[in-house]
Amino acid sequence: MNRMGSGPAPAKSRKEIYKERYDATKKGGERFFPDTIARDAIVGLILVAVIFALAITVPAALEPPADPTSTSYNPRPEWYFLFFFQFLKLFPGYLEPVAAAIIPTIALLLLILFPLLDKSPERLYQRRKAMMVLGAGMIAVFLTLEITGALSAPSVPAGEESHQVQNGRQIYGQFNCAYCHSINGVGGAVGPDLSATGAKWNEEDLISYMLNPNSMIPQTLHPKLLFTADEVDDLSTYLLTLGALVEFSPEAPALFEQHCGACHVVNGKGGTLGPDLSHEGALRTVGFIEAFTLDPKSVLPGASMPGFRKDLSAAQVADIAAYLYSLK
Repeated sequence: MNRMGSGPAPAKSRKEIYKERYDATKKGGERFFPDTIARDAIVGLILVAVIFALAITVPAALEPPADPTSTSYNPRPEWYFLFFFQFLKLFPGYLEPVAAAIIPTIALLLLILFPLLDKSPERLYQRRKAMMVLGAGMIAVFLTLEITGALSAPSVPAGEESHQVQNGRQIYGQFNCAYCHSINGVGGAVGPDLSATGAKWNEEDLISYMLNPNSMIPQTLHPKLLFTADEVDDLSTYLLTLGALVEFSPEAPALFEQHCGACHVVNGKGGTLGPDLSHEGALRTVGFIEAFTLDPKSVLPGASMPGFRKDLSAAQVADIAAYLYSLK
């Protein structure tokens, strides 16, 4: 014969208590339609109106059109991607796929699975201290990466080009010279290619031609442009850097192979830890190559390549830079 116990009822679990409170709140709460939807719609419309107002009153600033011939531009992402930009700097080049694809994918999967992993019925932040600490830690990491990313990397890498060369490039664009001339395959075909101006012209002849083309080449189609003295000086300085001949010693290739060949490929020979330098002369100026070889971080903060200031003399670095610049 079974006896009916008269003891106290078993204590309810936290899940049961939460469900009772949720059901009670749901019965006495507002309706999803139209109350909740109407409130969300009003907030959404306010946000859209604010965005429209900001877009009209404070439009996004645009940089000048991209110049493929420039070697001085240091591309940087928009502010909302600066944290990722800085995060990639924490990894050497050979681990870039891990930092760029694998880790973000894992983080996204954890974010998607988080509601399934965290089964606590508690909603008050006072009772979710572990999750609050984790969330605050993630925010701190993001803010740290965002701030350091914004403060790092100068707008123009040190040692790349002089201001006169940069001004000359801007003047080249302002006078729309690319309509008739091309540089490294970019531009028009009406006039001659200017990619090797530095190897074919001297400064005096180039300035004379720009000031009065007919005085040097009668019946030329080139118009006489009204340059100021500073403009013609800057433009000629820029054009003379294009394809300028540089000399290097016979020992330069062996010197490069000895100190750089373990990480870099030139003409199919060398290591693959760093980028291929077989066409470096078409991409960078000799000044940039020399400055980067001496102290990479002074040119591009966050660079993983070690500097050779202590291992090579200034003359040896200049010799290697001239050799790499000759590779077009």
